Amino acid sequence: MKNNIFKLAFNILIPLLLSFLVFLATKNDISYLETLNRKIVLPNIVYPIVWSVLYVLMGIWIYFYEKNHPDDKKTIVVYWISVFVNLMFSFILFSFHQILLAFFDVIVLLIMIGYLFIKNLLQKEKYAYLLLPYIVWLCLATSLMVDLIVHN
Repeated sequence: MKNNIFKLAFNILIPLLLSFLVFLATKNDISYLETLNRKIVLPNIVYPIVWSVLYVLMGIWIYFYEKNHPDDKKTIVVYWISVFVNLMFSFILFSFHQILLAFFDVIVLLIMIGYLFIKNLLQKEKYAYLLLPYIVWLCLATSLMVDLIVHN
């Protein structure tokens, strides 16, 4: 039981901690977004709230996946690579000012999380639905990136 709680906490806290470190590393670069032409603008407060919820849901999902499929190392690696790809977005857009590359980053994430979701659904695992808010958010992120590409 104690081991399960540790694994769950690890799977939730590591992405949250890493995202906080990325925020600290890029917080001075976020103002770049204000220099861009955009038609779709979300309030800044939305991002940390949504990402915190998504990281918790993702952490719970990978915990259940590892518990139910401990030998499926490929899927577990895909998940952790998706966390890395996700964390790179802030550097790509805010620090390096690469709008098109940031768009591709979001598309790659959408494909990866879509793969995890569909694979989990085919395994008839109900916890697959924990990934659904992330997919919805990535669809919104895709439209935000298209907005940036079109208007800049």
